[in-house]
Order: sequence, then C-alpha cells, then structure tokens
Amino acid sequence: MYVVIRRTKLSGSAEEVVRRTRDHIVPLVDRRPGFRGYCAFVTEEGNTAFSVGIFDDKDAAMQADQRVREWIEANMRDLMPEAPEVVAGETVFDSIAHPQGQTTDRRPPLFIVVRTYRGLPGQAEAMHSAVSQHTLPAIMDAPGFRGFYAFRDEAAPDRAISVSLFDSREHATHSHEEVLSIMREQLGEMAYREPQVTMGETAVLAAV
Repeated sequence: MYVVIRRTKLSGSAEEVVRRTRDHIVPLVDRRPGFRGYCAFVTEEGNTAFSVGIFDDKDAAMQADQRVREWIEANMRDLMPEAPEVVAGETVFDSIAHPQGQTTDRRPPLFIVVRTYRGLPGQAEAMHSAVSQHTLPAIMDAPGFRGFYAFRDEAAPDRAISVSLFDSREHATHSHEEVLSIMREQLGEMAYREPQVTMGETAVLAAV
C-alpha cells in the first residue's frame, strides 16, 4: 500500500476546514480506483490540519492527490493559504482492525498518532527488526487498536513515518508511551532519537 500525508497550516475556522473536507475532498478520493482509506484531523493546538490517504499503489495515490491539490487551490485558499508539506511512501508495515467510516454518520471518531523518525540510514535495519519483532505486535495487541501504517518518505529516505489509530486518546497515548519504551530498549539510548509526534482526534474518516 501507499500512504500520502499532507500537513497544512490553517488561517481560518477549523470547523469549516472539516466541513469542506468531509463534503468535497472525501468524495474526490473515496470513489477512485485503489482507494483504501482517508482520515483528517486538526492538531490539538488547533492551527494545523493533517490528512492521511491510503491507496493500493503510488499511481492511484498520486492521481488522487493531484485532484485534491486542484480542489484546494480553487476552493480552500482562504483557509489554507500556504502550500502543504507532503510526505509519501510505500508501506513497510501495515495492519488494520475493524474498518469504520465517519463521513456521514455519527460513529465515534478515532484518535491518531503520527510519529516521524529522522536520521535512519545508520540504523534502518535495526529499526526494522525492532518494529517487526517488538513494536508492531505490541501495538496490534493493545486495547483499542484500529490501524497502523509505517513507511519511508520517498523524498527523504532518512525519514520514516508511522501512523497509529486507536479508539480513544487514552488507548492511543498509552500505546505511544509503550512504543517509545520498546524502541529505546531495543535500539539503545545512543542509537535511538525521539520522534516528532503529532496527535489528534479524527474529524473525517473513510475506509473501504
């Protein structure tokens, strides 16, 4: 699978960003070939929006992303005047449980944790082993687990990103702390660098 994450600064109402995303952007992507999932959230600080799109392959992802870019340029520059920061890549790990939608009904939102790791070339193999043998099983077995994706950023191979989805903030933060503890233990204090972490409650969620 292929993941595209867009990070965009907000200059207007977060509620209006969510409305336009739900009503217009989701229909642009969820009807396209290769679509697997999409979620969007505003950070807890309230000044940045994140979206995560998941597709079968890069071609499907890039075609959908182009449609989204064009729609935002024409219809959302009042709320998102700056160009987004985009990271994308083919998943190295992925797992999902209990897909659910949040686009038109009142199903409960999920809580998402995005971790960005930098400086990987010297420890990529060790990190891959730690994730596959220790981190991923711990995440999947944690209470409230809903999904996990991890990939290397194609534009910056020394950067890896993971996306975890849980049914509540409590379960998400508990799992996050466990992940950090496992990675410190497996990689050692000298090799492990704390990731940049962004969290938020999904405002839009769609999945096949």
